[in-house]
Amino acid sequence: MGDVKMGRSDRVWSSPSPMANKNSFSQWLSTSSVFSLPRRTTWHLIVWLLAQRSMTIVPAADNSYRADDLRLIRKVMSETDMLLLEDEAYQILSCALATGKVQGDVAEVGVYRGGSARLMCEARGNRALYLFDTFEGLPSTDQIDSRFGAKQYAASFEKVRDYLAVFPDVHIYKGLFPATSAPIADKRFSFVHLDVDLYQATRDSLEFFYPRVNTGGMFLIHDYLWAEGVRKAVQEFVASRPETILELAGAYCGIIKL
Repeated sequence: MGDVKMGRSDRVWSSPSPMANKNSFSQWLSTSSVFSLPRRTTWHLIVWLLAQRSMTIVPAADNSYRADDLRLIRKVMSETDMLLLEDEAYQILSCALATGKVQGDVAEVGVYRGGSARLMCEARGNRALYLFDTFEGLPSTDQIDSRFGAKQYAASFEKVRDYLAVFPDVHIYKGLFPATSAPIADKRFSFVHLDVDLYQATRDSLEFFYPRVNTGGMFLIHDYLWAEGVRKAVQEFVASRPETILELAGAYCGIIKL
């Protein structure tokens, strides 16, 4: 195979071998702007088809930490009927880990059967985890939240408590947030996961946690893409503040506290 000899003041190139030509063509095919649209279209189609089966793409290497994360996500899905796509669930793990250097605890409003909380237990390090849910389903909904119904997503407080009992420093509160927020009124947070589906619940949660999230901390908010009420609440809240909305994979958005 041809090689390249480089000195400080000159470069001497040998004739390229057939293999070099083949590699160059392959590189051109994969990077040329001529094929940019077909490449992106094909990739999006593959991702969409996988998403229909609640699947996502991870590196194939046996020792990949993402492969381990995927196994954990699938295990939790089978145990809790977690209503997230795999790439959405991975974002919870990723954001919980990424905020590990920020001072403060972790919180979630909208626990359902404890699947996302279980993922956060694996990624939170030594931070305390505070969980809030009515466990009786959604409260009554307004017109803007018409895609959801009252009592939807009810779950068992006792089953969630037992499911997470093996993890230390996990605190679960039953009732409508923020009426149940007194135990954390003086706490500081590094990561807050919101999956509350409705306009008012989203707005109330943001209003409560925003002054308690430390700089560099993060909100991860589900249903931003699909639920009009959630999207409206987030956009209204951010409009008067310096932070911007990060649209993420699936139905998520994020806000990083400045």
